[in-house]
Amino acid sequence: MEEEQDPSPEYIKGFNQMYKLNKEAPEVAQQMLSAKSQSNRFKGMQAGAKQAELERIREVSQKIREQSRGHDR
Repeated sequence: MEEEQDPSPEYIKGFNQMYKLNKEAPEVAQQMLSAKSQSNRFKGMQAGAKQAELERIREVSQKIREQSRGHDR
């Protein structure tokens, strides 16, 4: 069985930076992610962008559900 490792500081830094950038300027984030790198920081950036996008989708889905409940009444 593989032992889980804590993410490196560079991974966490990349995650946080890209998470914030993806929320504020998604088009810029996507341009940056088109680069090809295997560094820990870049991997963190990819994960941060993915997390921000998942949260955006959840927010949109929640709004749609709330709107549809209002129309059902």
